[in-house]
Amino acid sequence: MLAKWEQWLKDHPRCAGGILFSFTYVVFCGTLSNLFVHDDIPQVLENPFLRNPAMWTRIFTGSVWSFRGPAQHDNMYRPLQFMTYWALYRLRGPDPVIFHLFILLFYATTVWLVFRLARELSPNNLVAFVGALLWALHPLHVEPAAWVSALPDLGSAFFYLLGFFLFVRADRAKEWSASRHLLAAAGFLPALFFKEMALSFPLLILVYWFYFAGTHPWKRKIAYGMIYVGAVAVYVAIRIVVLGRFSEAPNLFQASGRMAEAAAALLGQNLKFFVWPANLSIFREFNLQTSLHSPWPAVALLLLAGALFLRKTEPRLGFLVIWWGVTLAPCLDIRQVNSAVADRFSLLPTVGLCLALAIFTLDKLPSYLARPQAAPALVPVVGVLMALWMFQDVRTVRHWHDNITLWDQAYDASPDSAVAHMLRGALLQQRDGKLDMAVAEYRVAIKLNQASERPLPGIAAECYVLLGQARSAQGRTQEAVSDYQQALRAVPGYPLAYKALGIVYFPRGDYAQARVYFQRAVELDPQEVESRFYLGTCYMKLGEPREAAAQFHAARVVDPTYVEAFEAEARALEAAGDEAEAAHVRSLVAKH
Repeated sequence: MLAKWEQWLKDHPRCAGGILFSFTYVVFCGTLSNLFVHDDIPQVLENPFLRNPAMWTRIFTGSVWSFRGPAQHDNMYRPLQFMTYWALYRLRGPDPVIFHLFILLFYATTVWLVFRLARELSPNNLVAFVGALLWALHPLHVEPAAWVSALPDLGSAFFYLLGFFLFVRADRAKEWSASRHLLAAAGFLPALFFKEMALSFPLLILVYWFYFAGTHPWKRKIAYGMIYVGAVAVYVAIRIVVLGRFSEAPNLFQASGRMAEAAAALLGQNLKFFVWPANLSIFREFNLQTSLHSPWPAVALLLLAGALFLRKTEPRLGFLVIWWGVTLAPCLDIRQVNSAVADRFSLLPTVGLCLALAIFTLDKLPSYLARPQAAPALVPVVGVLMALWMFQDVRTVRHWHDNITLWDQAYDASPDSAVAHMLRGALLQQRDGKLDMAVAEYRVAIKLNQASERPLPGIAAECYVLLGQARSAQGRTQEAVSDYQQALRAVPGYPLAYKALGIVYFPRGDYAQARVYFQRAVELDPQEVESRFYLGTCYMKLGEPREAAAQFHAARVVDPTYVEAFEAEARALEAAGDEAEAAHVRSLVAKH
């Protein structure tokens, strides 16, 4: 029976790929009813680089969060993420359906690409098909398949796999040629501009040659390998020019014992969630000591060490296990990742483990047991695993429907997460109006962040701003001001804290003091149109209509759909005595 399936898959690879694509689409099509959640809100709905089609060039000249102004510093340069968003935004505006449809189709196409690569690495087409299906259904992949903001992981994985597929074909060609390897490098290069973890590509090539030496001399391999190193060098050069640095991590090339411990612990945690993908959460916390005292780091290290000894006997298995460690390596430096253990980090690494699992179960295990006829009996076992994963996938997709369901699930799954408590407080405050309970949650979040393995100043600052807003709503204005000042001590250039301080003084009629804070907020985040509108209003109240008109003008340039800014600019120009220009501005409203 298995031989017949093997032959059919061999004779009909396109049909097999179509089955994988269609099956993946059906399993994950529930994402099409989901809304924008969490980081999608600022990155898509509130991103001026997307709302204003003329600002598209800014996507390539800053980091991921640069749309929030020059005060925003982060370690991520991912222009293809936002260029994709920009193109989708042009199609149907801020419609979540078009974004989720693109993500779903992209993910299903990546499953097909995993199958194509698996066929190159394994002579058994059935094993390749099952391995790709295992990868498609693994519950860790719900996050990148259901979350628009996980596009960097999906895009990076796709082009990484495309580049490696083309590399394997170039390496196995009877006659090597530079053009084949240049094509593979070109296929891989976009992966870097989606996400930094694609930097492991040249190292994976070396690992491949370690396991599959072939007949070509090492001098020639190194010569062709430099093509891929050159692609990385191009990316690094562009990154340094744009960001002014390669990384914000201190002492980037200096190792320490703590870093090694953290890397081993993270490796163990990633393996744990691959083996037992339960209780998954977007806000999962990482505790170094707890992780080190679990058996998982030792199991992960033994797995990788054992794979090294398979070079002579089982090179395919050994290579695929090492694939997991190599592609996960960029996420093991705790200094450079915000979320230490995230589901989306496993998207590319689990290609190796899923293919290795399929090879071991359907090909190697029966021979180890000296019972080749046992292979058909193992198919139902794999089928049951897939069914369990598929059930988990469909159930978990619902958690990503909207912020309320996502945050509620994360709060239950990650009670030790500072972010989960912070967002629970936001729900209690904004949805339920339970201010005292919200304040308590913000306090818990601040304490958890301080006690975490790596306290994040940005989380502390956001908590203090939310805490201040809750206290302001309770009429405890002085305590609110103190909280906003605490936010500025955590992050001195935090524009939301300055904006919040301005909002304290604005309703009091103290427009001079409010102007000071709104001016600082605008300097830190020039694209934040609400702060500009407040600032313009302060100028109007203070009898400076020209300055007010400039702020309203800047706000509507950032967001051409901001009708209130057009009208406010026209009124300011009229107050300044410029009736003709005011009429011109009003005439522009009809165009937008």
